[in-house]
Formats: sequence, structure tokens, C-alpha cells
Amino acid sequence: MTPTMLEPVLGASIGAGADAAALLRRLYRTLATVRRLDREAVVLRGHGVLPGYVDSRGREAVQVGAALALQASRDRAFPTAHEPGMAIALGGDPATVLHSGCHGADAVDGPVTHAVGWALCAKLDRTGGCALSTLGAGAGSAAELRTAVTTARASALPVVFLSSSGRTEGAGMPVLLVDGADALAVHDATVKALELARSGAGPVLIDAVLPGPSAWPARDPLVVCEQRLRATGTVDDGFFAEVADTADALADRLRARLTVRA
Repeated sequence: MTPTMLEPVLGASIGAGADAAALLRRLYRTLATVRRLDREAVVLRGHGVLPGYVDSRGREAVQVGAALALQASRDRAFPTAHEPGMAIALGGDPATVLHSGCHGADAVDGPVTHAVGWALCAKLDRTGGCALSTLGAGAGSAAELRTAVTTARASALPVVFLSSSGRTEGAGMPVLLVDGADALAVHDATVKALELARSGAGPVLIDAVLPGPSAWPARDPLVVCEQRLRATGTVDDGFFAEVADTADALADRLRARLTVRA
């Protein structure tokens, strides 16, 4: 079977009103925090504190946009160790998340398999919950992924698979194409995918297309989100300065904790 391509969500409308602006502020603050912590982790890697850390620069919009679309009371995310932004966006302790990420794929044993198992329980318990599982390095072996996806399809399980690495395990399920540099577009696509999976349609794949090196810095996820937010007219330079200062302070605390641990 070939993937069922849904209408591409390559961009998202900013919308109107306080709710849209509040969402963009939350997205930007989280993106900026994840970026700053990622940069700090890269520095610590150079100092031998996080020797195996894999930086996630450029993928923050995919991780954060999808994570903030979840309903915390009933949904659950299953990120890999190489996607710290998702765990941090969902309230994970940055020091623990980044320290786990330094172990790479070995830190996670097949999160896709766990996601599908959790989704089966959610379906049987009729909680209305959905699992969000990323496909990428550390997601599991090729055999594990095929088995998990086949199981999710056959049982119409409420799972949203998220790919930004060109993985193609989307055969036989709806696929949403989205701009991976646009956190708002990823958020909207994830909301749409969750609604579809929650309705009983089975698993959905979100294919987040990342910009190539030649597209930087214009398509830097942080720049794209800042432009969207400024267009709402609800923030000024003071907001961005405050976000940067807060992220810097968090990075300082992270450095202190991880340096002592090392």
C-alpha cells in the first residue's frame, strides 16, 4: 500500500486574537529555551562533560511544535534521546534530558514499540489518548519499526508518527506534509493528526520537511517563529530580551549541575 497523502500543511495561518498570540509566545519561548540549552550542551560536549551529545539545532520546531499540541491529561510522547526539545517542552528536567541524550541511541530501547503498546492500552481503556512517537536515530531497528507500524495499522491504534529524517514507514496510513522550520505549522499539523488518530482512523504520519543549509538563516526555526510573533503586534524587543535572559540563566544553572555531576 502507498501512503494516503492528506492536504499538505506547509504553512499555517497566524490567526487572530489573544489565543493565537499566546500560542506563538509559548512556542517562541520554548524554542528559544531549547536552542539555548542545546548550544550549552554542545559547549559541554567539547569540555568532555557530555561526550556523546548530538545537537538538535534546526530541528527544534518539529520537536517543540508537536509536543505543545499534545493534551497533557491524556496523550503521551515517546521521543528518542536525540530529540531533547520534545522532552524539555513537556516539562522534563533539562539536566536529566541532556545527560540521557549524550548516550545517543543506546539511551532508548525502541520508543516506537513502547508507543504502539501504550496506544493499544489507551484504545482498550477508551481514554481518548494518543501516542506521539518520533522516527529517527534511536527509534528502534528497521524490523522493530516495521512490526510496530504494521501493528498500529492493523489495530487502528491512536498513534501519530513524526518524522524529520526521511524515514518512510508511512505506507498504508495518512501522511501530513509540513514545513519543519515552522513551529506553528508543525503544531497545527500535529493537532490535525491527533484528531484524526483519536477519531478511530488509526495511525497518522507527519513528514516534517527540514530546510537545507542554503536556506539558513532565513529558515532558522527561531527566526521563523519570531517573524510570526512580531506580525501579531503583541510583543516588542523587551519580550525577546527577557526570553533570552531567562534562557541564559537556565543554561547557567544547567552548566553548574552537569559540571558537578561530571
